[in-house]
Amino acid sequence: MNYRLMFTINAVALAIFGALLILMPVFVLNQFGSEVYVSTTFVTRFMGGALLMGGLLLWFLRDNPAKIQKNTAFVLLASSIGGFVMSIIGMTSVNMFRANGWVLLVIFGLFSLVYGYMLFLQPKPSESKSRSPRKSKDVPSTNSG
Repeated sequence: MNYRLMFTINAVALAIFGALLILMPVFVLNQFGSEVYVSTTFVTRFMGGALLMGGLLLWFLRDNPAKIQKNTAFVLLASSIGGFVMSIIGMTSVNMFRANGWVLLVIFGLFSLVYGYMLFLQPKPSESKSRSPRKSKDVPSTNSG
């Protein structure tokens, strides 16, 4: 797995969820069993805009050099861990997500695991070396001229 593929998957997920929050905030809030007020609908649309912007940003960052992608992956790992923790808080202590909150836990958990693996455990590509057991000998040039 490489950064480009992971950024693409993350960008599509963010863009879809962001568009749903912008276009159908009441539907999404009802899916999580949250109360629907005018203020929560308004804030949900703002959150959708932020998620859509993040998806577009990731879409454009997927073709950047490896150093920028690695730094971005650190930010996405921190964001995924934060989202996982906030989802647990939203499900347990403040009881905001009454139904289907596990979906957020799964999504944030998977992104956290994959970014953690890519940053800390994924083997680095090694340069291709000759697998010949013998060393090549220097052969004098036969060109005399």
